[in-house]
Amino acid sequence: MQCSFCQAWNPVDEHRCGKCGRRLPAPNLTPVSGALAEAPALQQDPGAKIIPFLVPRPSPKPPMRAQTGVARMDSQKSLDFLPPAPQSARRLKTKVEAVVYCDSPVATPMHRAMASALDLSMIAIAFGIFVVTFHLTGGRISFDRTTLLLFGAALLAISLFYGFVWVLANAETAGMRWMHLRFINFDGFRPNASQRMLRFLGACLSFCTIGLGLLWSLVDEESLTWHDHMSKTFPTIRRPETNFYRCP
Repeated sequence: MQCSFCQAWNPVDEHRCGKCGRRLPAPNLTPVSGALAEAPALQQDPGAKIIPFLVPRPSPKPPMRAQTGVARMDSQKSLDFLPPAPQSARRLKTKVEAVVYCDSPVATPMHRAMASALDLSMIAIAFGIFVVTFHLTGGRISFDRTTLLLFGAALLAISLFYGFVWVLANAETAGMRWMHLRFINFDGFRPNASQRMLRFLGACLSFCTIGLGLLWSLVDEESLTWHDHMSKTFPTIRRPETNFYRCP
């Protein structure tokens, strides 16, 4: 440090001049601002050896990026979705598994009886036309054994032909159409030709047992007859194909 009186240089830590003994002035320090202010600039002797050194300053940390999106994606991947519950079979009121899988109701015995009565009336009309034609062509109507066998065979043939015609047409009988009934299988779809043929054969078997196969619907839990179980088809109420109704 230079003495202001004799202009002699003295060490920095000396408080008095070594030549004239006068008090040395205080060192000239630069103002400090902030937490990381620069070191004070001191006036040094040009003849003295100064070893410069650098004080490392802490580097600022980079700002943390928001990782909410990544965390959300990771959390979504770790979700455990429950598998859908298996669809159970339809049960009856007695907790027994139902034979009919679909939700369409089986036609009531009253509807079926009315449809059968209308079909029998059609067969009776056709048999009456046969008898009238037989009489007009010169046939003799008598109640002997030969005539009764002939008329019985004719009635059976007309009945089978009437039922078989609707099987070939892949459609419901006239009595079922009048009662607004239709055939569907246990899955709820329209039956195919093989199912209709199997139903026709089962209906013949039900009639041959003196109607026991038809009476079975009165004790069956789902009101199904023998030929319903054999062909896996049943009659149900025909629903309208549209939800719009025409006002009367």
